[in-house]
Amino acid sequence: MGDREERLTRNEATAREINEGVEGSNAPAEATDTIRILCECGQLECLGVLAITIAEYEGVRRDPRTFAVTKDHVMPEVEDVLEETDRFVVVRKREGVPAQIAEEEDPRSGNP
Repeated sequence: MGDREERLTRNEATAREINEGVEGSNAPAEATDTIRILCECGQLECLGVLAITIAEYEGVRRDPRTFAVTKDHVMPEVEDVLEETDRFVVVRKREGVPAQIAEEEDPRSGNP
């Protein structure tokens, strides 16, 4: 994996960390309530915002290697599509460095 792929994966982890704060600021809420989060792609210039229910968001967060992105921000060189809705796509980092970074930088893992 090159420097570009590593940088993209770290950018995605940063967006995920920001979204954790967004999701937390909406509590208490119903699982069916919709929140707006940042696209968790690795593109620095991305301004995408996704509408996602709290239940959907929690589903994405169950696996530290999964991220919610806009349909046109899937990066097939480092991730696979797991699910596609009319509002967002759930992608999973492939084995190797992308998966390792995603797991290490997961805000729910308890890692510093």
